[in-house]
Amino acid sequence: MIKDKVIKIKEDGEYNGRPKWKVQTQKNGEYTFFTHFDAKQGDTIEFNVNNEKYKTAKLLQVVSDTFKYDTAQSILRQVAFKGAIQLAEKDILEVDDIEHYTNQFHKLLNAPVK
Repeated sequence: MIKDKVIKIKEDGEYNGRPKWKVQTQKNGEYTFFTHFDAKQGDTIEFNVNNEKYKTAKLLQVVSDTFKYDTAQSILRQVAFKGAIQLAEKDILEVDDIEHYTNQFHKLLNAPVK
């Protein structure tokens, strides 16, 4: 398995009725991927080389560079955001500060109980 960043993606016609994609990676050069290629330029992907001579590869997965919260953390963030919105509604907090206070509330709600 190889992990690399996508630099460039170009549609490259079809092979046996399946779409082909030429994908330039940051460290490993260009490979041809067949069928659905759902990564975007800038994404990090994991793939296997099927044939080094013909530079064909199979996409295993797109590695998310963005952090995702689990359900419990997502609920905590929603509660924190709602609290910040309520403060902004009462003119206690500026609208521009909502993101900062949401993050602060989230840290407070997520703090271990002593």
